[in-house]
Amino acid sequence: MQKSIYDVVGEKVREERKKAGLTMEQLAELAQISTSFLAYIETKGRKASLETIQKLAQALRVPVSRLFEDVPPQEKDAVDAATQKFAQLLRGKSPAETAAILEIARTAARHYK
Repeated sequence: MQKSIYDVVGEKVREERKKAGLTMEQLAELAQISTSFLAYIETKGRKASLETIQKLAQALRVPVSRLFEDVPPQEKDAVDAATQKFAQLLRGKSPAETAAILEIARTAARHYK
Protein backbone atom coordinates (compact mmCIF):
# COMPACT_ATOMS: atom_id res chain seq x y z
CA MET A 1 0.00 0.00 0.00
CA GLN A 2 1.28 3.44 -0.96
CA LYS A 3 1.93 5.98 1.80
CA SER A 4 -0.27 9.06 1.87
CA ILE A 5 1.21 12.52 1.73
CA TYR A 6 0.29 12.95 5.41
CA ASP A 7 2.23 9.80 6.33
CA VAL A 8 5.30 11.13 4.53
CA VAL A 9 5.11 14.61 6.04
CA GLY A 10 4.68 13.19 9.54
CA GLU A 11 7.66 10.89 9.11
CA LYS A 12 9.81 13.71 7.68
CA VAL A 13 8.87 16.08 10.52
CA ARG A 14 9.88 13.44 13.08
CA GLU A 15 13.12 12.69 11.19
CA GLU A 16 14.08 16.38 10.91
CA ARG A 17 13.13 17.05 14.55
CA LYS A 18 15.41 14.26 15.71
CA LYS A 19 18.23 15.45 13.43
CA ALA A 20 17.88 18.91 14.99
CA GLY A 21 18.07 17.40 18.48
CA LEU A 22 14.69 18.82 19.46
CA THR A 23 12.08 17.29 21.72
CA MET A 24 8.46 17.34 20.61
CA GLU A 25 7.79 20.02 23.20
CA GLN A 26 10.60 22.22 21.88
CA LEU A 27 9.53 21.92 18.25
CA ALA A 28 5.88 22.51 19.12
CA GLU A 29 6.82 25.68 20.99
CA LEU A 30 9.01 26.93 18.12
CA ALA A 31 6.25 26.22 15.59
CA GLN A 32 3.58 27.69 17.88
CA ILE A 33 1.42 24.56 17.88
CA SER A 34 0.47 22.23 20.70
CA THR A 35 2.62 19.26 21.54
CA SER A 36 -0.38 16.96 21.16
CA PHE A 37 -1.06 18.30 17.65
CA LEU A 38 2.60 17.70 16.72
CA ALA A 39 2.31 14.16 18.09
CA TYR A 40 -0.74 13.60 15.89
CA ILE A 41 1.12 14.90 12.85
CA GLU A 42 4.17 12.74 13.51
CA THR A 43 2.10 9.62 14.12
CA LYS A 44 -0.14 10.28 11.08
CA GLY A 45 -3.23 10.84 13.13
CA ARG A 46 -3.86 14.36 11.95
CA LYS A 47 -3.64 16.21 8.65
CA ALA A 48 -1.46 19.31 8.86
CA SER A 49 -2.42 22.45 6.96
CA LEU A 50 0.05 24.12 4.63
CA GLU A 51 0.42 26.90 7.19
CA THR A 52 1.34 24.40 9.91
CA ILE A 53 3.78 22.62 7.61
CA GLN A 54 5.40 25.97 6.86
CA LYS A 55 5.66 26.76 10.59
CA LEU A 56 7.26 23.38 11.23
CA ALA A 57 9.74 23.81 8.38
CA GLN A 58 10.71 27.26 9.66
CA ALA A 59 11.11 25.95 13.21
CA LEU A 60 13.25 23.10 11.89
CA ARG A 61 15.19 25.51 9.67
CA VAL A 62 14.61 23.40 6.57
CA PRO A 63 12.90 24.24 3.29
CA VAL A 64 9.24 23.24 3.17
CA SER A 65 10.07 21.05 0.19
CA ARG A 66 12.22 18.79 2.39
CA LEU A 67 9.12 17.70 4.29
CA PHE A 68 7.66 16.41 1.01
CA GLU A 69 10.80 14.71 -0.36
CA ASP A 70 9.52 11.15 -0.08
CA VAL A 71 5.99 11.88 -1.28
CA PRO A 72 4.92 9.43 -3.97
CA PRO A 73 5.55 11.02 -7.40
CA GLN A 74 1.92 11.56 -8.42
CA GLU A 75 1.04 13.20 -5.13
CA LYS A 76 4.26 15.23 -5.10
CA ASP A 77 3.56 16.53 -8.61
CA ALA A 78 0.07 17.59 -7.54
CA VAL A 79 1.41 19.28 -4.39
CA ASP A 80 4.19 21.03 -6.32
CA ALA A 81 1.73 22.28 -8.95
CA ALA A 82 -0.71 23.50 -6.31
CA THR A 83 2.07 25.19 -4.35
CA GLN A 84 3.26 27.03 -7.46
CA LYS A 85 -0.26 28.14 -8.32
CA PHE A 86 -0.82 29.35 -4.76
CA ALA A 87 2.47 31.28 -4.82
CA GLN A 88 1.38 32.94 -8.07
CA LEU A 89 -1.85 34.03 -6.40
CA LEU A 90 0.15 35.73 -3.65
CA ARG A 91 2.71 37.36 -5.92
CA GLY A 92 2.45 41.14 -5.83
CA LYS A 93 -0.11 41.18 -3.03
CA SER A 94 0.21 43.40 0.02
CA PRO A 95 0.75 41.80 3.44
CA ALA A 96 -2.92 42.42 4.28
CA GLU A 97 -4.07 40.83 1.02
CA THR A 98 -1.74 37.87 1.59
CA ALA A 99 -3.13 37.38 5.10
CA ALA A 100 -6.69 37.49 3.77
CA ILE A 101 -5.93 34.94 1.03
CA LEU A 102 -4.25 32.61 3.55
CA GLU A 103 -7.28 32.88 5.84
CA ILE A 104 -9.59 31.99 2.94
CA ALA A 105 -7.39 29.00 2.12
CA ARG A 106 -7.40 27.91 5.78
CA THR A 107 -11.18 28.14 5.91
CA ALA A 108 -11.54 26.13 2.71
CA ALA A 109 -9.06 23.50 3.95
CA ARG A 110 -11.05 23.00 7.17
CA HIS A 111 -13.98 21.79 5.08
CA TYR A 112 -11.84 18.94 3.69
CA LYS A 113 -10.67 17.49 7.02
